[in-house]
Amino acid sequence: LGGTVATVSKEAALLDGVVGTLAGALRINSLFSTQRQFDVLNSQLITATGGTKQAAAAFDELTKFASTTPYALEQAVQGFVQLKNLGLDPSMRSMQSYGNFAAAMGKDLNQMIEAVADASTFEFERLKEFGIKASQQGDQVSFTFQGVTTTVAKNSKEIQEYLLAIGENKFGDAMANRAKTLDGAISNLGDNFNSFKLAVVQSGIGDAIKDIVVRSADGLSRMTDALKTPENAAKLKSVIGSIGDAF
Repeated sequence: LGGTVATVSKEAALLDGVVGTLAGALRINSLFSTQRQFDVLNSQLITATGGTKQAAAAFDELTKFASTTPYALEQAVQGFVQLKNLGLDPSMRSMQSYGNFAAAMGKDLNQMIEAVADASTFEFERLKEFGIKASQQGDQVSFTFQGVTTTVAKNSKEIQEYLLAIGENKFGDAMANRAKTLDGAISNLGDNFNSFKLAVVQSGIGDAIKDIVVRSADGLSRMTDALKTPENAAKLKSVIGSIGDAF
């Protein structure tokens, strides 16, 4: 009986903790911050993809990517946008491969994408951070990784395919393994938590918050304009003077 009571107490304490955490997440300032973060990420995706529908589709895919990998949504969006803006392949295949490569090397996703971006323009210095050495011979490039040398044509497509193959063939489960660690679990928890808050905001609360902000800004603007009139400025000066005399 004692063991049962103890178990129930632990479960009750856990439930209280979850409820408390959710209550904190649903505070206006927390929801406000979540909406602002989404707006920034969404604007980046709209610019990169060329439209709101395309941005929404990309956001859904990147949200799933972030929720199952050790990389946060913000980093995933930034990586996707960088690939897209540079004219490189921003597919989920690329995100998965580069993510696995980065995870295996203990690097950030965007470090890997920056290395790929440089390599696609025949600048190979950043690849050394991932253990890849490169040498150029005319219209070919030879890469050496883990003692194996591979020669490819010196063009962006061939270079990207070489780097993609490493992530897929050598480190295909690197992100999954890292996601099983405490670091990965915390990252996934954070992404899922933010997704929950975003769902709350988009249920209608976000529009209400926006309306309050817009009306508050408009009210402050009108008050500021009113204070600029000579009559009100004189009154304000008089009030400030009276407060100063009181001290």
